[in-house]
Amino acid sequence: MSKLASAFALVVMAGLSTPAFADSSCSAAAEASAKNYEHEQGIIWGKMGGSIRDFKHVQHENSWEKKCLLDVSFKISHQDEIVTTRFLVDALQRKIYATYYGVAKKSNEEQARVLTCNYGFNYDEASYCKSEAEYEGVVATMIK
Repeated sequence: MSKLASAFALVVMAGLSTPAFADSSCSAAAEASAKNYEHEQGIIWGKMGGSIRDFKHVQHENSWEKKCLLDVSFKISHQDEIVTTRFLVDALQRKIYATYYGVAKKSNEEQARVLTCNYGFNYDEASYCKSEAEYEGVVATMIK
């Protein structure tokens, strides 16, 4: 499982290493960022024998401190597990404010075990959440 956790960290950081978009339009940046994340995740997980499914994104303009936030969610099918992946990121700065990873057996996706769930103004000073429902509650306050 630690190999899977290390892969998550690598995957998230790879997606954040891309510079901010030159276009300051929130909608354009959010759409480009979402396409980039989906493409990157497909390549990375494809090389590890997994595949991306149910990729979704929602853009929130002028939310929380007038930021251009992108709420991304998708599932990774990897061996006999399904990984639910979610994060809230500034589409212009590519800074993450919240993440959630839950792992479940393919035979029982609804019983996900939380692998990582955190949030915060500064990612290195993150607060921790215990469930996807708690993650959703925190994100709901950030996107208002």
